[in-house]
Amino acid sequence: MSSPLAIAAVTASLKDLLNDGLLNHDLSSIGSFSVTSTPPDRVTTGQQEPNQLNLFLYQVTPNLGWRNAGLPSHDGNGTRLTNAPLALDLHYLLTAYGSQDLNAEILLGYAMQLLHETPVLARAQLRTVLGAPSPVDGTILPSPFGTLSAIDLADQIELIKVTPVFLGTEELSKMWTAMQARYRPTMAYMVSVVLIQATGGTRVAPPVLKRGKDDTGPVAGASPFPTLTGIRPAMSDVLPAIRLGDNVLLTGKNLNVQGTMTAIFENAKAGLVQEIAPTVVATPTALTVHVPAIAQDANAMNRWAVGLYTVALRGSQSLLPTNRVVIALAPLITISPLNAAPGDLNLSVTCTPRLLPDQHPNTSLIFGSQSIVPASISTPADPLQPTTLTVTIPAVVEGEYVVRLRVEGLDSLPVTITGSPAKLDFDPQQKVKVV
Repeated sequence: MSSPLAIAAVTASLKDLLNDGLLNHDLSSIGSFSVTSTPPDRVTTGQQEPNQLNLFLYQVTPNLGWRNAGLPSHDGNGTRLTNAPLALDLHYLLTAYGSQDLNAEILLGYAMQLLHETPVLARAQLRTVLGAPSPVDGTILPSPFGTLSAIDLADQIELIKVTPVFLGTEELSKMWTAMQARYRPTMAYMVSVVLIQATGGTRVAPPVLKRGKDDTGPVAGASPFPTLTGIRPAMSDVLPAIRLGDNVLLTGKNLNVQGTMTAIFENAKAGLVQEIAPTVVATPTALTVHVPAIAQDANAMNRWAVGLYTVALRGSQSLLPTNRVVIALAPLITISPLNAAPGDLNLSVTCTPRLLPDQHPNTSLIFGSQSIVPASISTPADPLQPTTLTVTIPAVVEGEYVVRLRVEGLDSLPVTITGSPAKLDFDPQQKVKVV
């Protein structure tokens, strides 16, 4: 952190940067010049106006990123326990004055180029400027801070960044009116962040050597809490989603330490929550959960919905669920007819589970490589009946076409899995043959 001299140290460093940078360029054509940091109303203007760059600190604002870091802390007696940093952003006006035409513009142009090429005040540069003696205005003079030192600015945790601020005509007009000075070409800059922190003594608690008399204290023991690290369809790790009737493999750590586990499937958008007991006894790192098919639970038709589910585990010995992992439930479809003649083709597609009303506008059929909006979508009033879609595909030529139903960007899975290791192939029940 920096001392209260940090504000003046930043101004001195910027002056040195501008002064050295201008000296390194051949500006003999405009004559002598100077770099100052005085209020604009004190700069001589008119017939005796010099070639001059003036850096004026016109505003100080709190830095929002550091404002609430390390808030002050006091004990019950009002004694300070910690020293909170004072985080500031400094706002400068860089103004150019000239004794002849274009001199002010030349100085301002070179100064803006220097600050553009030096967006960060390097620590080495700050040490050079703020060390004693320090170069100021091109000559070796004693430190501008006398016997005080501001070199700790170079060691603060944040680097000093210089950012241009392009003020509008109204803002500039108000500022120059308030300063009661003659307007000259001006550019604004923000310097961030300056961290000022007191070095006064604070109270520090002594180290703890005993936990009460005779080093006795509470003795507690607990099992490690279960943690989920992944979820996927149990039949294959290449499938992007599950379907009704599939097994789900949950992986993690300590999955067998909280007694009987229950898997909680939640679809926040549909407002559906299902709790399922694992079908395979949990090991420390994995367990399997079976999502019921319609043949196993007729109510699965309306108790589940196509979409994203968050899954967590809750043990019988704990009221708190584990962390959540996400998996998608894809639609399961049947297609009729599977064989047709070339020409316009009318398909009937059933979808399990039923589609929600707000999913109808975001549903389409992928026929081969064509995306087609259904002609109609019917979800019966009977909650145990699936959704039926009718689709017309014009001018279908001979060939085999894989059919998928896309609901809110989630496609049905037109695949079958056989063998070990698992081998994927297209499901013949989700292909239409046109001959």
